[in-house]
Amino acid sequence: MSNRIKEVREALRLSQREFGEKLGVSRDVISNLEYERVQPKELLLRHICELYGVREAWLKSGEGEMFDRDPQEVEKLDEAIRIFKALRPEFQEYALEQLRRLAELQEKNCE
Repeated sequence: MSNRIKEVREALRLSQREFGEKLGVSRDVISNLEYERVQPKELLLRHICELYGVREAWLKSGEGEMFDRDPQEVEKLDEAIRIFKALRPEFQEYALEQLRRLAELQEKNCE
């Protein structure tokens, strides 16, 4: 399983530090997992799956596809969240309103 954790991190093009930060753990924890110095706890495995869109069956056994969803989509969402968080509250409201309007426009065009 340690090799698969490293495969996920490398597929996402993240350093051990970046991968760990998003999970709320240190680079040392990720290093220890990848070098099999410690076994991952179930909660951390679930968190990896939820946060990075990894299929649990693949992470535990290597069977099937690695990702639930396209890692590039996850990257875009992460970027959007980072940008949104950096905005002042009044700009966050404006951004949300624009997103709502885009969603409505898309919905109308799909009908």
